[in-house]
Amino acid sequence: METIEMDQKRDWSWRIRLAGTILSILLLVWLLWQQDWQVIFEAVKELALWVVVVSFLLLLIRHGWNTARWFILVRAQKIPISFLRALQLVMSGLFVSNFLPSMVGGDVIRIAGILQDSDNRVAGAASVVVDRLVGVFGMLFVLPFSAPLISLVLSEGFWVAGLAVSETDQWKIRIKQSFQKLMESLKIWIHQPGWLFLALCASWLGVITYLSGVLLLATEIGIPVSLMDVAGATALTYFITIIPLSINGYGIRELTILAFYTHFGASSEQATLLALITRFMFLIVSLPGAIWVGRVLPAKLPPNRPSRKDFG
Repeated sequence: METIEMDQKRDWSWRIRLAGTILSILLLVWLLWQQDWQVIFEAVKELALWVVVVSFLLLLIRHGWNTARWFILVRAQKIPISFLRALQLVMSGLFVSNFLPSMVGGDVIRIAGILQDSDNRVAGAASVVVDRLVGVFGMLFVLPFSAPLISLVLSEGFWVAGLAVSETDQWKIRIKQSFQKLMESLKIWIHQPGWLFLALCASWLGVITYLSGVLLLATEIGIPVSLMDVAGATALTYFITIIPLSINGYGIRELTILAFYTHFGASSEQATLLALITRFMFLIVSLPGAIWVGRVLPAKLPPNRPSRKDFG
């Protein structure tokens, strides 16, 4: 009976995300239709190639730091995995999340891969959950820079404020259950604060690297922003897109960038260009994962593999 109820909840969760994705993309398409694409094309032509290349490399380095974050957590449990193997799993997960979001999540790819290399199934699967937790915790330190934007959302009735979800009590229950599962996973590392701090440092370095790339690109486009502005927009966009209202944040991420950067003084064309270029870079940087994803997914999953629902 519990299995049926879980399947029904997942089905409804998927329907909500699919509907949110469709609505967000439709709204985004409508907004894009209103832009002066001649201006956008001219802006693309004027972009310095070295700026685009450096921004792309910084994004790539950011994923390197994110891999290091997970690698630190995995090696803390003495799981014999190389950094290259960890990078392959991370990139495979990114590829799946960006190009095959309806089939399987990127975290499932990492869990399936790590279980092939470890006899410690609980620690291997939990490492992915704790890695996510450390990533969120690292971004929380950037969230204070979002204060002006949060005030904008609350005071001016920005569309994100209207993302109300029915059955509030159900959401409270889900949040509580997720928190409990996270704490259960975290117990394995709770007596290793040094490793957790190293993972958090890697997360911070990844955030700084990414912010630097976006700032460089935004400045080249002509958007009048500071590093603090970019940090605020990035942090709030991050927390908005992790709400399961669309698949991989498609549509919602671009809409928030359009709203936030026009608030900073960018034209709608400039903000559109920044949103599209960064999304395109996300897709390109994850393409190497296509090379490894087939090797990550085994023909037959290991027996007694921990279920993903056991770890949130």
